Amino acid sequence: MMSRLLRLAPLLLAALALAACLDPQVSDEPGLPGLILPPGSEVPSAHDDPVIDRQIDQNDGDDDVIARVQGFAAGEGTSYWDFGPAPDFAAPLFILVREGPGGELVPIDHPTIIDAIPGDTGYSPFWAVFALVVTDLYQDELVTSFAAVQEAVQLGLVEPPVLQDQAVNCPVVARGVTLEVGEGEPLAPPSCFYWRGMTVDYYDFGPFALEPRADVPTRPRYVLRRVGGEPLSEVLLSLDITGDGDRNDTNDVFPDRAGEPAYSPLCQTVDVAVDAAIDSIDTFADETMSAIRAATDLFDPDAVEGIVAGYQVTEDLRNCPQQRQPGGL
Repeated sequence: MMSRLLRLAPLLLAALALAACLDPQVSDEPGLPGLILPPGSEVPSAHDDPVIDRQIDQNDGDDDVIARVQGFAAGEGTSYWDFGPAPDFAAPLFILVREGPGGELVPIDHPTIIDAIPGDTGYSPFWAVFALVVTDLYQDELVTSFAAVQEAVQLGLVEPPVLQDQAVNCPVVARGVTLEVGEGEPLAPPSCFYWRGMTVDYYDFGPFALEPRADVPTRPRYVLRRVGGEPLSEVLLSLDITGDGDRNDTNDVFPDRAGEPAYSPLCQTVDVAVDAAIDSIDTFADETMSAIRAATDLFDPDAVEGIVAGYQVTEDLRNCPQQRQPGGL
């Protein structure tokens, strides 16, 4: 716990200092020098800097095309993407919003603001969301960095930030990285964050519940293998075990589906050895069919006798967001 907080502390303290200490009214002191840009200003891309883009590329854990993987969740087939190893804390993120007629917060057309990218200390693909409510003084200016957020609060363009109930899973990716969303579907392009006065690409996999102290909850990803056999995963084997012409099918099992209350994209790998006679995606030659499709088929709550021969909880934590809608993210 302490090591996670130490990694996150510099960024969280900056966000919380804005929330706790800055006056939302216009200050008598001069504002910070030129951090807020006029409406319509051109914001450069960080990916045009080869050093920055190389840093992202070497640390984002992605290929140029991120394949969609097939598995099971809560008894049904699911698709997910594997963004590689991930930490179990969230970094702060600012989003500009307006207050709706019913008091609800509605995001405005302005990129979200972050302060860490892959390779930076304190980076996480998971973000604790701080809302900045714009005031009547705000006239579509561009707030492109944490320092500009501080200036915007001092000048009264936005109210001090308020931490929201849910976090978001938005991994930053290198230029040119695309996402498979379905057979015959066009590859999904990324969105863009503001980061230190520039833009960076990312994918938005939606919200999830955050634990206290910015801890991201972990949920198991059960990776199955028959006793004495290889993993029931085309991804790990680099083989087409179902005979359908691709190598993206697995018998991986998740306890929850995206959108359910307990769902979290941060998955802890649990290696599970099952009985050699268990029918799986390879015996059915169909990635949607298996005798084991739910976590309760394996543990209910203890290991199910006659099914689970043994298991090992690993230290492998990965960002594995599930697909929420066909043909999209």
